[in-house]
Amino acid sequence: MLCPACGTENFDGADNCSECNSDLVAVDTRALDPLEERLHNDHVGGAIKPNPLVVAPLDTVESVVEKMSQNSHNCAMVAYDGVLVGIFTERDVLRKLSSDYDNLKAAPVRDFMTPAPEALEADTPLTFALNKMSVGGFRHVPVVNEEQQPLGVVSVKDVLAHIATNVPDLFEA
Repeated sequence: MLCPACGTENFDGADNCSECNSDLVAVDTRALDPLEERLHNDHVGGAIKPNPLVVAPLDTVESVVEKMSQNSHNCAMVAYDGVLVGIFTERDVLRKLSSDYDNLKAAPVRDFMTPAPEALEADTPLTFALNKMSVGGFRHVPVVNEEQQPLGVVSVKDVLAHIATNVPDLFEA
């Protein structure tokens, strides 16, 4: 039985997925139709935007916000020695900085980033990424390699754009 969250093959009758521990009790065991199979077999790596914005923890809030604005990025991945340590998003600017931005803009971005964000690898199924975003309430999820080095960011909008481009029969009536 395939786990709908991560795609791991489990023994028929298993209560929980051996990989992600998702509940399998209520899983419909019918075969996937070709469209469902395609959505499940597409991976996050095909949906990430190229040229992600990666900044250092000691970069100032002002410089990061300026780079985000100039390059039309909704977030910046924060890396130290090439390893992802945080993510700084538009939501962080609005929630944590908007009331006193002028006094806080010289502070390091590490003071306002989300530390140790949940991340995905490029070979993660899109269905798993959407589930993680939905359950976690994430708008952006970093994509990293095995060494936790940033490769890009994926958003719900990116996933939907990828599906619209690569699975056009999904939208046929």
